[in-house]
Amino acid sequence: MAENTKIEDKKIPAKPKPNLYTPRGGASKFNGGSDGYRVDSHSYPSDLFSANKVYGGNYVVFYINIATDSKLSKKLAENDFVKEYPARDRGDNIAQGFTNASLVGANATANTITGLIGGSIAFGEGVGGAVKGAAIANIPTVGIGAASTMAPDATRSQKRLKTAIALHVPNQLNIRYGVTWSEEDTAILAAAGAGGSEIMKALGSENKDSNVTGTGQAIISNLALANAPNGAASGALLGLAANPKKEQVFKGVDFRTFQFEYQFFPRNATEAKNIRTIIETFKYHMHPEFKDDYNFVYIYPSEFDIFYYQNGVENMNLHRHTSCVLTELNVNYTPNGQFSTFADGMPTQINVTMNFRELALLTKDKVEDGL
Repeated sequence: MAENTKIEDKKIPAKPKPNLYTPRGGASKFNGGSDGYRVDSHSYPSDLFSANKVYGGNYVVFYINIATDSKLSKKLAENDFVKEYPARDRGDNIAQGFTNASLVGANATANTITGLIGGSIAFGEGVGGAVKGAAIANIPTVGIGAASTMAPDATRSQKRLKTAIALHVPNQLNIRYGVTWSEEDTAILAAAGAGGSEIMKALGSENKDSNVTGTGQAIISNLALANAPNGAASGALLGLAANPKKEQVFKGVDFRTFQFEYQFFPRNATEAKNIRTIIETFKYHMHPEFKDDYNFVYIYPSEFDIFYYQNGVENMNLHRHTSCVLTELNVNYTPNGQFSTFADGMPTQINVTMNFRELALLTKDKVEDGL
């Protein structure tokens, strides 16, 4: 009789997780047009790139990324777009690069999971409740319907325009970092750890005269004062109050917002034209467009990537930005309290305030990368 041969289980290497964040790495460069970008009609002041470095060689460039299925994308030629540019950070979900099929599948999976959780709550614990919940979740959703109307690779995919906006660094440049913490009551969990077994033992005792003492008694008093009917009134009469045993709980990271303020003083016809073009470009790209003639669905507005340069090299002494959206644009044609124009009607001064919001949340690895 042949000996039994033991076959060892072979471990299949786990599929590597997608790299949702690609570090930008070293400083990027901007060559003022020789690297493919066109800023001549979208720059201010006109001597921003002058050899005498009037502005210390410092400037900020706003790169524009438009939706692949945008009407503008279909209208422009291939040579109007840049093919290679630094890695962008638009958030974890977008970084996964969902296609039409994968987005439909993800929606179905998410709905099933939600149903499993909801079903177990609505119908009671156990497999039966979970199955019922999953069945409810399999009903088609808006997310699946929306995905099915898109092209296979059109899930928030974008192209970068060769047209970019170059401005001097604003006089007020700051960035705010913020994380959210909140206080939460932990008395019940603390009670379970400190004396829960003592309470449960007393509750299960056949001796009806059994009393809970010590830690258990303190815990019951806490819960009664905090949650029982008339607990607050009883506490007032006894002069006792429940300790909620609050803890600071980390909730998440704030999306960074920042503001640019500019005062435009056209000194010649070229600057006047560029100022009008710059304002119109920001205004155009911050707004959405309709996907079709039925006007029921929007295509997302354009996104911006903002870089600070000195003498054509990214200034690594300043913060970096994730990809951004322009959320508010304020244009003031009468900053001095009266309307003043040149002979052709161009205002002598225009003040512009722009509010941006970043699309991705920061983590330690991103901070290490200069954001």
